[in-house]
Amino acid sequence: MTPTVIITGASRGIGKVTALELAQRGYNLMLVARSEDALLGVREECENIGAKATACVLDVTRDDAGPALRDATLGAFGPPWGLVNNAGMAESAPLAKCDEDLLQAHLKLNFLAPMHLMRTIVPRMVENKGGRVVNICSTAALAGYPYVSAYAASKHALLGATRGLAREFAQSGVTFNAVCPGYVRTEVFAQTIKNIVDKTGLDEVQAEDKLSKLSPQYRVFEPKEVANVVAFLLGEDSHGITGQAISIDGGEIQH
Repeated sequence: MTPTVIITGASRGIGKVTALELAQRGYNLMLVARSEDALLGVREECENIGAKATACVLDVTRDDAGPALRDATLGAFGPPWGLVNNAGMAESAPLAKCDEDLLQAHLKLNFLAPMHLMRTIVPRMVENKGGRVVNICSTAALAGYPYVSAYAASKHALLGATRGLAREFAQSGVTFNAVCPGYVRTEVFAQTIKNIVDKTGLDEVQAEDKLSKLSPQYRVFEPKEVANVVAFLLGEDSHGITGQAISIDGGEIQH
């Protein structure tokens, strides 16, 4: 039976590139995002590759998102093999401007939504004798950076849950891992560059140079690098890898 993988935030960036990579590898895909037009475009690209793909237009922060996504997946493909919690947000603010709305928004999307989806979907994996959960975190789940305390806190929380669940389900056949990239060349990265330009007076080249220097490899990473690691963690050969935070950062974070 062809394994099915759920990908949240699949309409752009890392989620989109991961969907296309998994389509190449023959998975069935349940693609999830709020942006219907963009999501339908990704579904079409996956189908053109030859994969079976379904688009589920859904805000994963909704209270009923877990049951809705579970039922949609079961109806389209049957029990899921993989869940990639990729949907997220990353906004910056100094502490004085890190208000309640900013804190709650980060926690709701980056931590609580993945928890709710895992709580609903993982039991079906256990019933099906195995599965893979991959949570897209960040180097900010492993280290602190200025002006992103809300983001870093939400990603630290998701990584902590990943490690705890890996132990909880160690004998179930379901693994839990986090992928922790540095800056990745996506639409979010482009917005980060714009914010730096607007607030500092640097031009775009100088702003990207500033971020590149965070990595010992002195570069920004590509979405496909993340997608390839996600694809490996979803595979049968990764069964012995669980509870891990795998960095894609050119050696910035050394475990």
